[in-house]
Amino acid sequence: MTKFDKLRSITNYLNVFSTPFDALKFRKLYHNKLNDLKEVSLRVKEAKNNLLIARPNTTDAQVLWDTFYRKYHLPPVSLREDAIIVDLGSNVGYTIMHFAFLYPKSHIYGVEMDLNNFELAKKNLRNLKSQCSIIHAAVWSNDGYIKYDGKGEWGYKVLYNDSQKGIKTQQQAPAKTLDTIFAEFNLKRVDYLKMDIEGAEKFVLENPGKWINLVKSMKIEVHPPADITSCLQILKNCGFNCYKDNNHPMGIVAIKEN
Repeated sequence: MTKFDKLRSITNYLNVFSTPFDALKFRKLYHNKLNDLKEVSLRVKEAKNNLLIARPNTTDAQVLWDTFYRKYHLPPVSLREDAIIVDLGSNVGYTIMHFAFLYPKSHIYGVEMDLNNFELAKKNLRNLKSQCSIIHAAVWSNDGYIKYDGKGEWGYKVLYNDSQKGIKTQQQAPAKTLDTIFAEFNLKRVDYLKMDIEGAEKFVLENPGKWINLVKSMKIEVHPPADITSCLQILKNCGFNCYKDNNHPMGIVAIKEN
């Protein structure tokens, strides 16, 4: 790393974190130098001055950096002041926290499949109960229960066929369709929906329910077995103007034309 690259890296850290101490602590976390700790608390400028918790030796540091620096999750259109935002695949709550900072009069609804991620998300969002709601569930094509597995806390995937269900250590979670989730949250409109559900998008989008008529804009991160071409075509058939996300190699954008 050249001196210029090092300076740029330090500057990026200082642009994200509230203090140089937080920036230094994050750098140690990111490079796995705080593994003797159970949790690390950090202050981020765009987090309403709330302490955010990250777990050493997990993918939390990468998720935090992607959220507050790379900002892949941001909506592709301007949102109204009282926007309704749905965050599918909320992980440990960082994206919900960022939405709450950027749109202080909005309400954000989150869904997270992994129980440990969900419990940490609740801790991270504990001061935003009036603005945010989050449930523990897998977004899926039918209600019930699913088994899941994966590499890293940010990459858990639903095991969707019998050959997969024999691999590694399986975990179980309640499964809900988006029609069920929208009904439970009593959603009549959604201004923006972020979908990052590690391949489950294929099964959720193949036979979309009534929910899709309530959504005005979306960003979807596409993972196998889903593919970008098929997802784009489905969304176009549902009345969205769609295109690849210029900020993410596996992202697509969908905006309702009317």
